[in-house]
Amino acid sequence: MRSTRIVTVINALIVGFFVFPIILGGCHHPKHPALIKEALAPELAAPPSKSEKWHSQSIQGSSIHLTGKSSMASGNSLVEPSKTYTLADLVDLGLRANPATRNAWEQARAAAAGLGIAESAWLPALTAKGNYNYAQQASGIFMFRGTTFQPYLELSWALFDVKRPAQIDQATQQLLAANYSFNRTHQKVAFDVQRAFFAYNAALAQVTAAEVTVKQTHKNSESVDAQRVQGVATKPELLLALQDQAKAEYELQSARGRVLDTRAELAESLGITPNIEVKTVAITDLPLPHSIESPADHLIDEALSQRPDLSARLAELRAKDAEIRKAEAGYWPKVSLGAKAGTTTFDYNYWSGPGTMQIPNLPYSNNIDELHKNYLDYGAGFTFEWNLFEGFATANAVNQATAKREVAQAEFDALQLQIVKEVWKGYADVKTALRKREFAVALLKASEESYEALKESYANGLSTVIELLTAERSLASARFTEIESRTALLNSLAALVYAAGSTGDEWAGNQKP
Repeated sequence: MRSTRIVTVINALIVGFFVFPIILGGCHHPKHPALIKEALAPELAAPPSKSEKWHSQSIQGSSIHLTGKSSMASGNSLVEPSKTYTLADLVDLGLRANPATRNAWEQARAAAAGLGIAESAWLPALTAKGNYNYAQQASGIFMFRGTTFQPYLELSWALFDVKRPAQIDQATQQLLAANYSFNRTHQKVAFDVQRAFFAYNAALAQVTAAEVTVKQTHKNSESVDAQRVQGVATKPELLLALQDQAKAEYELQSARGRVLDTRAELAESLGITPNIEVKTVAITDLPLPHSIESPADHLIDEALSQRPDLSARLAELRAKDAEIRKAEAGYWPKVSLGAKAGTTTFDYNYWSGPGTMQIPNLPYSNNIDELHKNYLDYGAGFTFEWNLFEGFATANAVNQATAKREVAQAEFDALQLQIVKEVWKGYADVKTALRKREFAVALLKASEESYEALKESYANGLSTVIELLTAERSLASARFTEIESRTALLNSLAALVYAAGSTGDEWAGNQKP
C-alpha cells in the first residue's frame, strides 16, 4: 500500500515537473512579460490618476504609428494634373477618394454579411470532431495501456424556432439602414465638396478682385502725385492715396491666405492632400438660378419621402420591432434535430497476474493480451427545449426591446422635425440669397460707374482726393459683395438640395451665368 502511494506521489511530481512550465509558458505573453501581473491588477493598465498623462509604454504593443500613406496615396493618384475639373468632376473624385464613402460602403458590406449569418440559421450545422487519447489504468492485478481514437460527424438542425424569422427580419432592416446611410454619405460628401469648391473659387475670385483694386490704387497714387507736381494736390492728399494703396496690398495678401485655407478644405473634402493641385473651373462659369418654382411645402414632402437618412431611421425602427419579436420568442419552445456518426478505435495492451502494480512494465509477464477493436457509432434524435421559468428574464428582455423601440421612434420623429426645419430654412435662405444677388449686381454696376465718373472728375480738378478714394473703396467693397452674393446663393442652393435629399433639377427654375 505504501509503495503504491510512493509511486503515485512520484508520478504526480513528474507530471507537475513537465506540466507546470507548459502552463506558465501558456500564460506568458511574448510581447508583454508583465501580463500576469496586470491580469491580477488590471488597474495598472489604466492612467495612474485623473491628473496624469497616460503613457503608451505602460503596455507594450500599444504604440500606434499614424502614417496612412497608402490611403492618401491612393486618393492622390486619382487626380489628373492636366485636367480642368468641373463641379461634377470634383464630386465624382470625392466619391471615389474620400474615406467616408469607403467607410459607409464597408459598413453596408458588414450588414450584408450579418444578414447572411442570420439566414444561415435555416440550414443545418455539420461539425467534424475527433478525440485521441493515450491512457494507462491499473486496478489490482489488471492493467490497461494504449490509445483511443474517436472521429465523428455531428449534425444539428433547428426545426422549429420562433426567434429565427425575427432575427432574419432584424438583419434585413439593419442592411437596409446601412444601405440608406451609404446613400446619405454620398450626398454628404457631394455637399461638402460643393461647399469647399464654392469657398475655394470665391477666394480665387477675391484675389482677382483685390489685384484689380491694387492696380487702381497705384493709378490713383500716380494721378494724385501728378496733380501734386502741378501744384493742384497737396502732400497730405498724396499720403492718403499711398495709405489706400497699402491697405489694398494688405487686403490682397489676406485674400491669398484665404486661398490656401480653402484649398486645404477642398482637398480634405476630396480625400486628397493639399499639396496636390487640382485645376478647377472659375466660379463665374457656374450657372445661377433666378427662381424656385416649387413651393416650400412641396419640397418638405419631397424630403420626407426621399431623404436616405430618414429611410435609414425607419429601417432601424423596423429592426427594433423585429427585436421585440425576437425577445418574445423566448416564450416559445424550440425543437431541434441532432445526429451523430463516427467510429471508435481501441488499441490497448492488457496485463494480468501477480506483481502488476509493483512492476508496471512487466517484461516477464505471461498474461499479455492485445485489444484492437473498431466500432461504428451513430445515432439521431429530436431535442425539445422550453424555458418554463427563468427568473422573468424573457419578460424583461421584451420590456427592454420595447423601450429601445420607443427610443428609435422618438429619434425618427425628431429627425422628421429636423428635416422640416432644414428644408424650410434652406428655402428661405435661397429666396434671400436671390434677392441679395440682384442688389449686389446693381451695387457693383453703380459703383463702377461712380468710380469712373469721379476719376474723370478728379482728373479735371472737379473732385477731391477723398471723393476719389471713397469711390475706389466702395468699388472694391462692391466687387467683394458681388462675389459673396454669388457664393452665398450657390451655398444656399446646395444646402437646400442636401436638405431635400434630391438633385434639385426638378424644382429649380431657369439658370443663368
